[in-house]
Amino acid sequence: MKTNYILYTIMLAVVLAAGSACSKVLDKEPVTWLVRENEDSTITAAAAENLVAGIYLYYKREALEFSVFDRITNGDVLSDNNYAGGDNTANITLDNFRFNSLNGNLNRDWQRAYELIGRTNIALAQIVACNDPALTAARKSQMLAELRFFRAFTYFDLVRLFGRVPLILQRPDESTSETLLKSTIVPRSSVDSVYNAIRADLWFAKANAREVAAAPNKYLVSKGAVNATLAKVHAAMPSPNWDSVRYYCDQTIPSYSLVSDYNFLWDNNHKNSSEAIWEINFSGYNSGDGVGNWIPSIFVGGSIGNYEGGGWKKFSTPSNDLVALFNTESDNIRRNASIKFLDITGQFSDVNWPSNNYPFIVKFNDPRDGTNDFYMIRLPDIMLLKAEALVKANDVTGAMLIVAAIRARVSLGPKTAANAAAAETVIANERRLELAFEGHRWFDLVRTGKAVEVMNAQKGLNGTPLNYNVQPYRTIMPVPQQQIDLNPALDQNPEY
Repeated sequence: MKTNYILYTIMLAVVLAAGSACSKVLDKEPVTWLVRENEDSTITAAAAENLVAGIYLYYKREALEFSVFDRITNGDVLSDNNYAGGDNTANITLDNFRFNSLNGNLNRDWQRAYELIGRTNIALAQIVACNDPALTAARKSQMLAELRFFRAFTYFDLVRLFGRVPLILQRPDESTSETLLKSTIVPRSSVDSVYNAIRADLWFAKANAREVAAAPNKYLVSKGAVNATLAKVHAAMPSPNWDSVRYYCDQTIPSYSLVSDYNFLWDNNHKNSSEAIWEINFSGYNSGDGVGNWIPSIFVGGSIGNYEGGGWKKFSTPSNDLVALFNTESDNIRRNASIKFLDITGQFSDVNWPSNNYPFIVKFNDPRDGTNDFYMIRLPDIMLLKAEALVKANDVTGAMLIVAAIRARVSLGPKTAANAAAAETVIANERRLELAFEGHRWFDLVRTGKAVEVMNAQKGLNGTPLNYNVQPYRTIMPVPQQQIDLNPALDQNPEY
């Protein structure tokens, strides 16, 4: 029986007006779907539901190292928040900026990302073609919105890590070996093209995703998650659009509220709270979908069932610089919720910390059965992005009010700033303290142009310079050599 192939093409329109992109809100859907039907039978409504469920499951199970674990490595170990622990060479070379195109983490991230994109493209095509009357038009549009959100979020990770990447927006054409080759051997697209595709997917998702109120399971894609991602995208683009950042923050923030106690976020008893915008839910190894999050065993002090024991050097260790910032700010609540110091004398040693006072990450603090959720996006991230947007609009006072609201939750007083530069420093520090170990810091440094300066100034134990010697080209990762070997259309980033 002939395989059912439904081909579609996404036509991307140019949406940036020359000279005015930074002063207008971009909130349009520049996409035309061209679907060529054929005589083959289409999938059922139930099969369509299974396709969508499969993407959700793949992202948090098979792609767990990409979606969660490497998010912390890429977002915190690369930054001034963490050192690489353990003996993982890929992590260590990322930490000390000696990584190259043979780095195993980077190859894994690229591979998992494109596996997800490929699966999503196939599911999109099949659901577009589904003509089962049991699949309502509203649900069909919602399904497509969820899948396109996953694709957009994955491309957002890819473009921030690697810069130019192949833009694959349709399923492979397997009708002949020649067409299959053409649809899989794809060169890298420009960064602007990738961001245009990301926004096109997110604009479609914004129009068709479920409302946040209908999603008590915060892993289900909602308009809140879409609007929040649009805010982050417009802040991260090569030419940020701060009007759009503020617009999408304002579209997001009213639907959420801070939980009263910062510790509630990490005690595993307040899942899917009012603060969570997009949260990967893990039911554990022995219940629900049987997917457990083993992040505690590789990041938390101790191993599964032995939380207090230290045991071995985990894959990520808080930095002296981050701990110093917590202490300088007298930020005891967030420090104690994020870091625990143990005496690990006789277990292992580390040049960065004394053995009798060694820090472990404890935000993910239930190492028993893999039920720890992971926050992909939560409210303070978006509130502080709005504060940045207000500073760009010369509203320093409004920005400091947002910072004050977040600090009040952890019993800290407000901050003042005499000018925009001072306000941006306050906001950057607040993001660092609030969102430590959640995978944001490195990307904040890169998008604000501070990565090279900050990393080259880093000092370790007793003020010893770490001598990273970061060069500007290292703010973008090398294309993995294995992927170049597989796809001869790929080229390498400069200086790698």
